[in-house]
Amino acid sequence: LTQSSSSGLQLCVNCGLNVHKQCSKYVPNDCQPDLKRIKRVYCCDLTTLVKAHNTQRPMVVDICIREIEARGLKSEGLYRVSGFTEHIEDVKMAFDRADLLV
Repeated sequence: LTQSSSSGLQLCVNCGLNVHKQCSKYVPNDCQPDLKRIKRVYCCDLTTLVKAHNTQRPMVVDICIREIEARGLKSEGLYRVSGFTEHIEDVKMAFDRADLLV
């Protein structure tokens, strides 16, 4: 439970559960995140993504590994040379728009 309201209720940003502040200590922390509440991949806790998609790893990791294996293994300096900031931001935005979540 991370977001509080003026009415004294606390709202879980992952699953949407509303609970009184006094009762929050009795609520288990292992909620099942609601995919409708996850708006972005980046700036989201990895544990939340894994629970929401019911996977062992975040889908972002699987997609990146698949792309590296398909296109990047012959690229020199793949892991030692940083990418262009603009390209990195484009990829992040594509993940957040769900363009890359196949």
